[in-house]
Amino acid sequence: MMMKKNGIAWTIVLTLMIASMAGCLGGGDTDTNDATDTTEQKTINIAGSSTVFPVASAWGQAYSDANSDYTVTVAGGGSGAGASKVCSTDSDSVHIGDMSRDWKTSEAEAGEDGYTFNCLDSDITVTQLVVAIDGLSVVVKKGGTADQCITEMGGLSMGQLRWIFTDWTESELTDDGLNMTSITPNNDNDGAREWGDLSASGACADTEIKLWGADSDSGTYEYFGEQVFCKNCFAGKEGYEAEGFDSARGYQNSADDNQIVNGITGDEYAIGYFGYAYYEENANTLSVSAIANNDTHGVQDAGGAVTPEASTVADGSYAPLSRFIYMNVNNDEWDLVRGFLEYGYSDAGMDHVMDVGYVALPQAMIDEMVARIG
Repeated sequence: MMMKKNGIAWTIVLTLMIASMAGCLGGGDTDTNDATDTTEQKTINIAGSSTVFPVASAWGQAYSDANSDYTVTVAGGGSGAGASKVCSTDSDSVHIGDMSRDWKTSEAEAGEDGYTFNCLDSDITVTQLVVAIDGLSVVVKKGGTADQCITEMGGLSMGQLRWIFTDWTESELTDDGLNMTSITPNNDNDGAREWGDLSASGACADTEIKLWGADSDSGTYEYFGEQVFCKNCFAGKEGYEAEGFDSARGYQNSADDNQIVNGITGDEYAIGYFGYAYYEENANTLSVSAIANNDTHGVQDAGGAVTPEASTVADGSYAPLSRFIYMNVNNDEWDLVRGFLEYGYSDAGMDHVMDVGYVALPQAMIDEMVARIG
């Protein structure tokens, strides 16, 4: 009986010794205030179009705020950079490439579904997602000479935009079907393209028109050029005479839309273009032009000039300068980015789209994009 008691006693002593050693070695309970947070931090990298930048930034900030283990970094660089970086396998690669235009055949090959693309320079495949609708906007300095002239005219036609920005001569434009008597009814034929050529109104001064816009890496540059100029000529298609922006007259360009804003607000004779969000952000210093969808005549003969705003962009009446803008996802990264994109297509995400100045997608299109996320 005594041996049994002694055995129990030794067992208790041994148990206490082990517990004491475990405490010394750190195996026991620790103060929860000293515990280290082992939550894995995740970073989503996005780069590309400056037009998509406001949407990506708004979604990224809200998603990071709601998910402390996520950081979303957003950079610009243009649609060309968005395409190359999402297809890259090097250190400059991103998980999502922003683009304000569709893919070029020199960048990727479209799959049978029409929204999966196979990168040509790598084995990466991407999924294209529409994130918003944009009304590309033609802008001038608020209250300046250009603003007064366009207001007096009632806007500009697509044909007049072409005359303003093209490097083609007036005789070449005439040969291509433009009615120059209607396009520039007050042309003094001095060889300079002046606001006064567009109208005899005293509001339109005989002062040369200065040009601002996107650079050649930008999807906005591509889209504006394709819509305003002869599309095949702008694309450099074989058998067509090349047409582009008139650099000889000092076409100023940048991948940074804020630099374009500064250039236009600093010159009352300047005209430029960029996404509607940047106009809305700077509406106190810029005016936007109504556009008549007529390629051959001036606005006074074309009629029906339409101003870009949420309703006209959404219903397609602001034509042909309404367009979709995109995010393109590396298909190897869905586990990382799925939650972020699901947030983007939520009611809150679409509210951000409207807050930054774009038009939210209709519900049917949202459903389609969420199905692509899968």
